[in-house]
Amino acid sequence: MEATLAKMMTKDKQARIVFLDNTLMVRELIGERPIDPICAEALATSFTISSLLSGLLKDGQRLSISINTSEPSAYIHCDVNSDGDVRGYATEAFVNNENKKTKVSELIGDKGVIRVTKDIGMGSMYTSAVDMPYKNITDDFSHYFMQSEQVETFFRYELGTDHNDHILYSRGMLFQLFPFAEKELFEKWKQRIDDNKPRFNAESLQTDEKTLHALFPDADVMELGMVRLFCGCSKDVLIGLLFGLGLEELENAIVRNQEIEIACSTCGKSYAYDSRDLRVLIG
Repeated sequence: MEATLAKMMTKDKQARIVFLDNTLMVRELIGERPIDPICAEALATSFTISSLLSGLLKDGQRLSISINTSEPSAYIHCDVNSDGDVRGYATEAFVNNENKKTKVSELIGDKGVIRVTKDIGMGSMYTSAVDMPYKNITDDFSHYFMQSEQVETFFRYELGTDHNDHILYSRGMLFQLFPFAEKELFEKWKQRIDDNKPRFNAESLQTDEKTLHALFPDADVMELGMVRLFCGCSKDVLIGLLFGLGLEELENAIVRNQEIEIACSTCGKSYAYDSRDLRVLIG
């Protein structure tokens, strides 16, 4: 599954804008496992913002991003690279939401941290960690860039769902001033984007140059790239995990002509192995 990533520059050449409608990608990401709606919102937000950050990477660069909550075992992790490959997952402790928290701020808690490791190639890596004072992920990423990079950046994320929590749309935007830009433009653009919020919330929205010009009349489209949902798991890759069940249980499954299902711990995608697969596995 993939989506168009639009990279733009304001006509005054003071700032960059990255825009993404990743509705289908988020539907696939969230749809792979049962997940509480609040947890789904937090995962979709983190995944989309991470996808936007791929638009800032140069050739060969990668980011590894963790959104750590106050509970050490409950966190979200995303990986992105300059080619547009993106993956995101939440741990079981996060997905289960055992304490039935009803707000993203409650999920994050008072000790939330955004931790980013950047691989700039040739073995050069650095990690930075910043607290999450806003507890809503979107503003916390803006805070991260100001604290870690000293760059004025803001994010917007819109997730639309129906009464059954089915995803109607998922859209994100990054706005970042260049170092030499006039500081007053930052608040001006934030207000302009927020005033146009209804246009971003349309259930159907194309990511083409005509639509982008209507959404951002004071910006030029510099590049239309792609981001794609990527994990790397496959039926063949995970089949070795079946040995953990023990030879006796595998043989019993063959006799009963029973399927065994394994879910990828990273993306949640499930793979079913029938008796023929099991016979090949145990020889």
